[in-house]
Amino acid sequence: MRQPMRVVRPGCIVSRAPTEGRPAAWLDRDSADTLCGLFDARVAATPDAPAYRFYSPRRGAWLDRTWAETDRRVAAWTRVLKAQGVGAGDRVAIMLRNSPEWLCVEQAAMRLGAMSVGLFCADTPASNAHLVAHSQSCVLVAVKARWVMRLLAADPCEHLRAALVFTGGLDEDARLTSADAALEAATDDTDPFETRPRADDVASLVYTSGSSGRARGAMLTHANLLSNAQDVADALPAVADEYALSYVPLAHSYERVVDAYRAMITGARIVFCRHPRFLGLTLAREPVTTLIGVPRIYERFYIELHRWLSRHPRWIKRLVATTINVGESVFERQQGRGRFALSHLAWPLLRYFVARRCLRLFGAHMQLAVSGAAALPHPVARTLVGLGLPVLQGYGLTEAGPVVSVNRVDNNEIDSVGVAINGVATKIGPDNELLVRSPGVMHGYWRDAEATARVLSPGGWLHTGDKVSRLDKKRLYLTGRMKEVIVMTSGEKASPEPIEETLRLDPLVTRAIVVGEARPVLAAVISCPAHRLTPIMRRLGLDPDTPQALAAARLENYFLERFARLMTQFPAHAQIRRVAVTTDGWRQDNSLVTATDKTRRRRVARRYATDIDRLYGRRAAGQKTDVSQNTNLG
Repeated sequence: MRQPMRVVRPGCIVSRAPTEGRPAAWLDRDSADTLCGLFDARVAATPDAPAYRFYSPRRGAWLDRTWAETDRRVAAWTRVLKAQGVGAGDRVAIMLRNSPEWLCVEQAAMRLGAMSVGLFCADTPASNAHLVAHSQSCVLVAVKARWVMRLLAADPCEHLRAALVFTGGLDEDARLTSADAALEAATDDTDPFETRPRADDVASLVYTSGSSGRARGAMLTHANLLSNAQDVADALPAVADEYALSYVPLAHSYERVVDAYRAMITGARIVFCRHPRFLGLTLAREPVTTLIGVPRIYERFYIELHRWLSRHPRWIKRLVATTINVGESVFERQQGRGRFALSHLAWPLLRYFVARRCLRLFGAHMQLAVSGAAALPHPVARTLVGLGLPVLQGYGLTEAGPVVSVNRVDNNEIDSVGVAINGVATKIGPDNELLVRSPGVMHGYWRDAEATARVLSPGGWLHTGDKVSRLDKKRLYLTGRMKEVIVMTSGEKASPEPIEETLRLDPLVTRAIVVGEARPVLAAVISCPAHRLTPIMRRLGLDPDTPQALAAARLENYFLERFARLMTQFPAHAQIRRVAVTTDGWRQDNSLVTATDKTRRRRVARRYATDIDRLYGRRAAGQKTDVSQNTNLG
């Protein structure tokens, strides 16, 4: 594992590079200086080794693709994009589900010196249209023609010259072109390269919602992404015959760096989950050894485990609880923070007969689990550790390339965000803000010099917006945000203020707060005048004189429909999915409003904590930990 970090100057900490040898398939750092060079080096090193495993709906079967086959597909896409006029400095938008095709299109764009712009298939048309228009993308590659038409209906995207689609009609817009036909026509065997990209060329615009809620494109160069992928590969343990699951959208830099680019370095095989609803099936049927994801997948396991236990006798519940307690104690001893106990003698049997069965949801081959992009609730982390799967929690943000720190297998503390990866310098700024400097830090925001100047200070220090509670030679702890930003367990980030401002545009809403930290979706607590709400409740068949009426599903759905019409300009992850309705006045005299007429968000959340818990039902509790305010990795 990595050596401890060393102090290089007062108030500044930087980590040391590893010295251990690497497996035979591992690519050395000097093998490439760009992502294109990394791909070429991997193809040259192991051309016949499997690169990707994916499900083909057309054939109804799982298929393997070697690195040599992938190289030929990249060459075909390079010719297709070149035929569309893509050249150095252009932007190519990608609206595909996780698949080898996504990475092939990106590699092809980068070969031509262009930048990739990842779009989210599940996002709203208006949000994706903003990304295409703001990036001034000239080509869009998408799955379905109707996705493109909805996007163009939201914004004409004048810079877009062509949209290559795999399914749907092509007669609705002159810019629509069949991707399959274009690939079949790309039979020229000549080298499509004109000029190869340089290390300091921008490889990708990765859009992330800033503190104002408006998406900004972080300009990440080949050197940014490649160095971060190499440092992450050094930090994580090597896994023999690795199968890494890809299910976090590839539009996130987190998924690309920690899974896709890292696999090119280590020679791992990527298993693509074709859709989130097939996640459990993929884990059960494929030999996945590495799971690098967001907290939501671990929360799902936690929920399913407790659902399974609810159907079994009390003695089984006690046995599982005992196993978790013993397993956690063994874990603490292995980390050098605990002592031997007689109960540890029972751990081999408990692990084999109890913990192993509980972990079946993750498959029989899981060896490495990493969680990032948001906080992992402590009860979930404790359960995983207690069952013998010590998940490694990390921290980062898109602007940092994205990974800043991660725990290590033999140096793991589940309530921290780990040790800084190689090359990352950290220090504490004013108001205890964490500042980061590394080779992965972006060059700035695309077409937004003002925002760039706010986050990048002279000397290359990136203002993360995260508050530090502790920063020492061994570990990084975060406790809060400089500005209000909600990070959900999906890894998505949303600024509550613009959403609350929009909700207050509804004539029925006098005040509102948005919650969702360490939760799967956003929820709103709203205050409505009783005299306006009463006739609506009666129209819905509810008795306004009964307290239960405010919690009725019919009333919640009524407001959800109203808010959906108000919030069409917000991305999918920033939509309100739960509503708690109150008729109490939020005033200064009850400490819910400041003297300057601002809502005290935290006090309101505490006052209506029971209602908020009711909205999320039996989902994993969004409990605060030292890492409950992690920023978005991608």
